[in-house]
Order: sequence, then structure tokens, then C-alpha cells
Amino acid sequence: MRKKKIIKVLFLLLLVVSFSCNSKNDGDGFQKERIEHLVLFKFKPEITQDEKQEVINRFMELNNSLKDGKKYVKIEYGFQNSKEGLEGGFDIGFRVTFNSESDRDYYVGKPFLTVPGTYDQAHDDFKNFVGPYLDSDNGVLVFDYKSNDKGNGSVPDIGYRLDHWVLFKFKQSVTQTEKQDIINRFMALKNSKRNGSPYISQIEYGYQMSKEGLHKNFEICFRVSFTSESDRDYYVGKPFFTIPGTYDQAHDDFKNFVTPYLDPYHGVLVFDYQVIQGL
Repeated sequence: MRKKKIIKVLFLLLLVVSFSCNSKNDGDGFQKERIEHLVLFKFKPEITQDEKQEVINRFMELNNSLKDGKKYVKIEYGFQNSKEGLEGGFDIGFRVTFNSESDRDYYVGKPFLTVPGTYDQAHDDFKNFVGPYLDSDNGVLVFDYKSNDKGNGSVPDIGYRLDHWVLFKFKQSVTQTEKQDIINRFMALKNSKRNGSPYISQIEYGYQMSKEGLHKNFEICFRVSFTSESDRDYYVGKPFFTIPGTYDQAHDDFKNFVTPYLDPYHGVLVFDYQVIQGL
């Protein structure tokens, strides 16, 4: 009888654990929802390296912020290293990840949520702190999207990762069908190969859903992850690599395809960085 009771208790514990896991994940162990919050900063010219590091330190401390007594946010960052000259003058990027839209709203806080306890006071304090360090004309970009991907978005989970962010602003005449075709063609680049093997770790996308009005009219964002800088360079290709076999022809074809659909005035922003996950 005692053995049966022990088995019953163990079975109940397994049910509790399973329910806890499934409350945030679907049957395959993936998250049901992931909200990505991209923040790009451009500093004033007189800001020193030490001051920039202080901004980074304070931003990364938000990893310890709590909601309902639990950590609710994941933050990583990196310094702009794109070769394409399309980064809009931004110096540093932060990737902030949430498991729900309500968590994102709690983080953003004011002016949308103002009652104490309904927003993250630590983030509100950071916003007040960082403002004087940023360029007055083009100091910050914020782009939020609900990812099409159900994983944690960190591919690979460990080791070197270089993230390549691409934001598009379309001509007004571009239809939703045409936008979907652009998405499909971009996502198909995941099948591209280098030396006969797939070399892109991940591609995800989402439509702009930030409430803060700092997205500079960009409509859609793609995040492409690589495990080496040389893979990123192979992907970027022309005009840096022009000999066939030294660049990804499929990506080059896509660039030629998408250009006529983009706004001729700052229709694309590209921001790359080697991911730094902690201090």
C-alpha cells in the first residue's frame, strides 16, 4: 500500500510540473508567444566611453526587474558592426524579449500605465536617466514585434551569435499581398547554403506593434542569426564580395527583388552586432 501511495504522489507531482510547463509552452515545448523589443541608441558626440558603459550597465540591470515577484524580461546587447552603412547612425542595440504582450506593456509603462505597481519603476527610472545622453534628433529607435517563431529566439543557445536586424519601410502603393510575398522570399533564405551546408542559424520576422511611436515608420523587421562573422559577410555579399562562390547568390537576388518595393527615403535599416548576453 505504501508503494502505491508513493507512486500516486509522484504521478501527481509530474502532473503539476507538466501543467506549469504547458502554461507558457505548447505541446512541443515551445513558447506560445514571444514579443521582441528592439532598442537602438545614438549617443551625443561628447558622450564618453565610460558614460556609454554606464548606460549599458544600467540597461542590463533591468534583467533583474520583477513583475508579480518574478523575473519577466531577458536582455542582451551588442555594438553596431554592420558593413552596409544602413544603420542610421545608431551605436548600440539592445534586444529585450518578453513572453507576453502584457509583460511588454508593464515594461514600457508610462505614459500608458501610470498607477504605481502597474509598470516597471526600474525601467521608468532608466528612461529618465538615459535621455540626456542621447542625440536630440535621432537618439532612439524602438521596434516591437510578435515573432512568427515559437522558440526562444536564441539560436544557437550558447556560443558565438551575430544578429543581423533588417527593418523595411514600404512604398505606400505596396499591397498586403506583395508584402507577404516579400516575407516569403526573405524567409526562404533560411535554406541557403555555403559550402554545401545550411549556414543561417535562424530567421524570424514580425510586424511593428510598438506603442511608443519611435519606430520611424518602419513596418516589418527580420532578425537573421549567424554563428560567425564570415557567415554574415558571405550573406551580405556585394559590394564587398563579387566573385561567384564568395557570396550568397540567393540573398543577392532577393536584394534586387525587394528594392523597388521600398520607400526611396530610408526604406531600409540594417543593424548588426555580436550578441553579448551579460556583463
